[in-house]
Amino acid sequence: FPLQVSNKQGSHFFFNLFSGGGFIPTEANIVMGRNGRSRGYGLVTFADASVADSAMNVFNGQDFQGRALIVHEDRGATRGSSKTEETVDPNFTGTSVFVNNLAWSTTEDELKSFFAAHGAVSSTIALRKDGKSRGWGTVQFSTQEQAQAALSMKGQEFGGRMIECLLDKKA
Repeated sequence: FPLQVSNKQGSHFFFNLFSGGGFIPTEANIVMGRNGRSRGYGLVTFADASVADSAMNVFNGQDFQGRALIVHEDRGATRGSSKTEETVDPNFTGTSVFVNNLAWSTTEDELKSFFAAHGAVSSTIALRKDGKSRGWGTVQFSTQEQAQAALSMKGQEFGGRMIECLLDKKA
């Protein structure tokens, strides 16, 4: 279950904290963000549910470093976390390529021309509400094979920037 704290001492500290309460965890980890810093909580695993329930009852609300611990059962992945199963959009055609890291000045015609050798039919640049580029766009092709071939443009320089190309899963 998750443990919400402001601790920077390491996962072994959580293991020792719960062990000191008479509950021997099988695992204890601080959850780290992509930047390498603690997300402010940890996950502690016990051998069975009854031990976990007892630990939750004892530790929830306890004062820890001047803050009340919030201890509850792990609810699993939330909406914002990465998906383990990828669902395919029913509108997926496999003929559109998402292009990222575009120069702000890139036009739709320039983008289409850059991919012309692979059979680009059209292109679209994503715009903000104020009409300025969002730095990405999509290029449409007649066939899935053309779109697959266009993925080879990933890492090419375009408009002074190294572009990224992915199959557009939403078109």
